[in-house]
Amino acid sequence: MQKRVVEYLQQMQSRELIEGQELFQEGAPPDDTMYFLLAGEVGIFKKRPEGERRINSLSARAFFGEMALVNNRPRLATARVISSRARVAVMNKDILLKLAGSSPQLLFNLLKYSVTRLLAGEDKLQRVKEELRSEKKARGLA
Repeated sequence: MQKRVVEYLQQMQSRELIEGQELFQEGAPPDDTMYFLLAGEVGIFKKRPEGERRINSLSARAFFGEMALVNNRPRLATARVISSRARVAVMNKDILLKLAGSSPQLLFNLLKYSVTRLLAGEDKLQRVKEELRSEKKARGLA
């Protein structure tokens, strides 16, 4: 992330959170906010039939929650502090658009990160499909 953007984020309103606090829950309505993790760690969790599962861990300088901001759909996962403390900057759509006007590189970085994450998810899905196909074939079900 650009140094100027990081400096701006550090000047934004931020919140100190403690271990176990949630920033948002899976299925919650979109609230036009995304988060920048300034310190600590946040886990991203998904509900599964066998229980909740952590699917990602984020550390300082990461951002998350942008999908609800951009596509106005319910939250896809739960974000919860997994370190003893964390500090997050909260950015809403208005702030994002103002910052984007002065730093178009920010929007490019958000897009790049989101596309990278989507491609990684697509690759993982493809691997799972191939494993399933192989397993079916090995069991004579294909």
